[in-house]
Amino acid sequence: MKSNPRIVVVGAGIAGIEAATKLHHFGFSDVTLLEASGETGGRIAKAQLGKSWIDTGAQYIHGAADTNPVYCLCKKYGLLDDVPTEEGNWTVFSDKGSKIDSEFAECIYEAGEGIIRHRFQGRGERSIGAHFAEKALELVRTGKDNKNAKQEEGILSMVGKDLLVDIGATDLNSVSQDSWKYFSASTGTDLNIEGNMFHLVEKLLEGFPKERLLLNKPVSKIEWDRDDAQYPVRVIFGDEEIQADHVVVTISVGCLKAEASSLFSPQLPEDKVKAINDLRFGTITKIFLEYEEPFWESDVSTISLLWEGESPGRVSADRDDWLRYLHLFTVMRPQKKFGNVLIGWCAGNVAELTETMTEETLSAAITGHLRTFTQNQSLPAPKTVLRTKWHSNLYTRGAYTFLPVGTDGETMDKLAQPVSSRKDTGPELQLLFAGEGTLKSMYSTVQGALLSGQREAKRLALHYNKTEPPNNACALPPQEP
Repeated sequence: MKSNPRIVVVGAGIAGIEAATKLHHFGFSDVTLLEASGETGGRIAKAQLGKSWIDTGAQYIHGAADTNPVYCLCKKYGLLDDVPTEEGNWTVFSDKGSKIDSEFAECIYEAGEGIIRHRFQGRGERSIGAHFAEKALELVRTGKDNKNAKQEEGILSMVGKDLLVDIGATDLNSVSQDSWKYFSASTGTDLNIEGNMFHLVEKLLEGFPKERLLLNKPVSKIEWDRDDAQYPVRVIFGDEEIQADHVVVTISVGCLKAEASSLFSPQLPEDKVKAINDLRFGTITKIFLEYEEPFWESDVSTISLLWEGESPGRVSADRDDWLRYLHLFTVMRPQKKFGNVLIGWCAGNVAELTETMTEETLSAAITGHLRTFTQNQSLPAPKTVLRTKWHSNLYTRGAYTFLPVGTDGETMDKLAQPVSSRKDTGPELQLLFAGEGTLKSMYSTVQGALLSGQREAKRLALHYNKTEPPNNACALPPQEP
């Protein structure tokens, strides 16, 4: 066994960065990190808007507690210092031109959340959409004599539409009811650290050798199980190549679904191909709207648009009625840092559609939309519109992984399994896989991606009998290699 194997990590998102930096920390010195684009971070990304840099990708820590490695690291690096501690108020505008009573809206929304977030322990045969339709309609029926029944329906429908954004899906009937079966009990609430997440990427890379990070190097072929006595794997990018002992593949499930058949030679094993095909990769679009002056009150953090009487019986985005699924707007806070900026959120095929529109078209449509709901015909158009394009980005092809009906989270275990030589005495662990879509207990989260990268670094460290030197970094929960 070599004392210093050559390792290539493909993809400099948070999983790839954690894998590469962790390997370096373990004492592996021949580690190269390849990134197809000109920026590190993957789906943690930034752009400048007005006077500030903003997160165009991930901005939430899911489960803000010291047991969460992302929360712990952000706190360690001082990235939470300017994050607002107060929650802010929720304003709900009705399509009938009225404001919905906030206490009523919160009460109904909480009941809907209890239905839709219920953790099931089945095998994924039923959809979240079917479960939510059944229970939400039961809730509506019990309140039929209520004068606010149509508002109640609209709020429950909004719960479903918000979940589409969380998942990146088009139709709740396509999403497994057992999506959170393997998630651990949540500790801490979700924390919005907008304008700070991209700094985490910079901090994690500080100790990694700059000459070992290669940008603008899209990989076109990974040849494995080669008859080469020295290096069994070859990674080809442009007219360059690196021969290696091990390759850690951290590209998104979306990219694997689109490219695996042409990327790997020979083809991946059948169970790996099936796992890739069985998973789904959702997408969202964030539409940043910068205004000269806010039309919302200073204590507002979220604005929702409600269609009274909209049935929660079928929550499925419709491209032909796309504005109905652009119903959620969050206020960037603090105002002193970001100015007057809203983020509009949409998912699935509506997100794909908005990526094809011009900023001028989006601005006009959204302004008319907001004027209708606020009953304010003088509501101004935004001075700047910035829209993300995660679906059409060839190096991401979407936002995050979800489980479709009929697919259990154990499929992610199969995707996470390393690939060794097909020969009985061939080299082991030639291909390793990381990324949020390989961790069934934390997929679609930043910490899931981070921990998956750590898992593969530890797998190689165990293989070479390396132990981790002590440090003062956050203690991350162990992930089984």
